[in-house]
Amino acid sequence: MTARQATIGEVFSAGAEEFHRWSPLLWDRVGQATAEVSSPALGERVLDACCGAGASALPAARAVGDGGLVDAVDLSGALVALGERRARQEGLADLRFHQHDVTAWAAPEDGYDLVQCALGVFFFPDMDRDTAKLAGLLRPGGRLAVTVWEKGALGGWGQAFKSAVETEREWPGSSQSAQLARIDTSDTLAAWLEGLGLRDPQVVRRDLAVPLTPATAWDLAVGSGARALLDGLAPAAVERVRAHFTAALEASAVTDLDVRILTGTAVAA
Repeated sequence: MTARQATIGEVFSAGAEEFHRWSPLLWDRVGQATAEVSSPALGERVLDACCGAGASALPAARAVGDGGLVDAVDLSGALVALGERRARQEGLADLRFHQHDVTAWAAPEDGYDLVQCALGVFFFPDMDRDTAKLAGLLRPGGRLAVTVWEKGALGGWGQAFKSAVETEREWPGSSQSAQLARIDTSDTLAAWLEGLGLRDPQVVRRDLAVPLTPATAWDLAVGSGARALLDGLAPAAVERVRAHFTAALEASAVTDLDVRILTGTAVAA
């Protein structure tokens, strides 16, 4: 992927192995926290957008039971395959994974009872437009649930990674970071949901304790959207970034990942 910029789906597929090593450490915990707030109920129809390897889709499927339905949608074929394997292992027959652009997804007849998206809306090409499309898939009175990083989350890890990347290239601007910055506090997230035409916005904040080692810190870098910042670098340059990254973490005594998330919910008119 050196001749062009990799797509988000390609980035996450390339780092699927490292991504999944973080499932029990972080992603599944964020997914469970999202489902605890979104509260999928027995028999409900749920769309899990930007599902990854099923972190929030799996608890949703357990909650809706055999009479419910969960459609889990993601651009990354490798992560979708991991999610399918996990669903089979649990015997969750009504959890269906799809490699698809969720912003072009169609609702079942009468719409979904719940649309949830954990750590995904800021990756959309146009966060407002595309999240409004998701909200449009809800039945009247259905719920939208969105989980995002709180302002300042992942700070020590992120600063070390940024300083390491900058030893090899200029730090690029990011549309994802700019979009996230608009909704990374409780007040701005609630106001944004209301601005999408939804009512009764509520926001729940969670802290998660996640120990960090140099090895797991690097897995997170290459198994998340941050991997795109290494795209196009020669293997030797990537190894230099890793060495600088590890040194920066040690110099700043970063031994925990600062995980703070906000889950906002709102109701369709």
